[in-house]
Amino acid sequence: MAADTTHLSRQQVKAADLRPGMVIHEIVDLSFEYATLDARTLQFLQSNFRGALALVSGEQGSHEVPVEQLKEFDQVQAIVNIPATLKLAQVVPGLGDALEKRGFLEFKVSLPSAGASGAAGAAPRAAGLAVGSAEARKLSAEKVVEVRKLIETVQVAREQRNKASNVVEEMFDRGRTGQFSASGVEATVTAIVKEKTGPALQAVAGLRGSDQTYAHCVDMSVIVQGCYADVLRRTGKAVDDAINRFTLVSGFMHDIGKSRVPKDILDSTVRFAPDSQEMLILRNHTTYGARILEEMGMHKTTVNVAHYHHVKRDETLFTSYPDVSYDAVHPLTRFAAIVDVYQALIGKRKYKRNWVPGKAIEYIRKLSGSEFDPRMVEHFIDSMGIYPVGSLVRLSTGELAFVLMIAPREHPDRPIVAAVETPGGELLTHHQPLDLMLHQDISVAEVVDHYEHYKLADDQAYKIFESIRLN
Repeated sequence: MAADTTHLSRQQVKAADLRPGMVIHEIVDLSFEYATLDARTLQFLQSNFRGALALVSGEQGSHEVPVEQLKEFDQVQAIVNIPATLKLAQVVPGLGDALEKRGFLEFKVSLPSAGASGAAGAAPRAAGLAVGSAEARKLSAEKVVEVRKLIETVQVAREQRNKASNVVEEMFDRGRTGQFSASGVEATVTAIVKEKTGPALQAVAGLRGSDQTYAHCVDMSVIVQGCYADVLRRTGKAVDDAINRFTLVSGFMHDIGKSRVPKDILDSTVRFAPDSQEMLILRNHTTYGARILEEMGMHKTTVNVAHYHHVKRDETLFTSYPDVSYDAVHPLTRFAAIVDVYQALIGKRKYKRNWVPGKAIEYIRKLSGSEFDPRMVEHFIDSMGIYPVGSLVRLSTGELAFVLMIAPREHPDRPIVAAVETPGGELLTHHQPLDLMLHQDISVAEVVDHYEHYKLADDQAYKIFESIRLN
């Protein structure tokens, strides 16, 4: 057979780098939408990728199946062997944007030869939003509206968080007698979604920390939900109340297996040795949790989150358990695992001091590729920002300010803030939202440890944050 001279080389590219003349052979990175297929997504795949193969994850690892044989709730990792005759295989102008909105993020393509339409290499991305531009000013006005909503709901969120923590504790206590019920959690989740307090709950989590188990479940769940929804929106997907409730419930229930752990171990002020009997009992909470949720009839993805949120990308690590292939870990679980560690860092523990959110983000980044899926780490940091909401930062002006909204991806160091303290240490009583995207001469100089700076009480920084009143 004569050699194919139409395409000379192959390359892995992102959706934004697809160029006319390229031919798509594989889709190697997909958004969360494909982690658990719904009927509409399944129909789209089967209508547009007939003849291709899907790489599907299962308890025994990954396997290839014809796209025509996919079923609802299958977890698709990649689409391979895409016939060149398919319409979506041939890259034309605008296809990259359309595919990215569909949740197809990275591809293996063959490149056109010299002289064919498009260059042999991928073109650079557009420069994006510019600091001080008219577009930045327009977006800033819209963002400040969201910031005001956040401030208005902080006090409600604090009260809601306390109630939610009590609900989780009650669920655990009832579970110790074999009376497991998710009714209290489901009612709490409905209230969070209805009152739209998720962003404020995230801020409270970073400023107040949490105890070892109950508020941890609350904080972890609201962070997972907020980030997951953000990822879906960035890839052009609709986010409805059902999705928000599902992710919140999965977070609330992820540590339910700890209800089988004796309270003297669970509430201990001692850091147990890695090879101790107490640690062995604690490590079994993931297996207990999976069994409990299966008996309760929970969705298999919720069960996966409970069972595998401590499985690391490097399965040989002692901190990775239970002993299972990383392929069995659902994408939502991989994401939840990052949030679980992040929350443990920023939360209160009787045997360690809290980390502030900005420092915890830096630590999570260092674990990318060893403990965590690099793509999920990228999603997490894009959604949380390098300065998460509620972070205390020192500006280049010398003022101390709280972050009220994270920065755009093009300029991650330029969030919206509100100054709360003068360079001389005087607390301000009036506050103004300051969008650093509009001020080239003002920047974040450093992250400040709010526990160290405000030594009067653990929640002093939170009290100041709650007192912010925007002019």
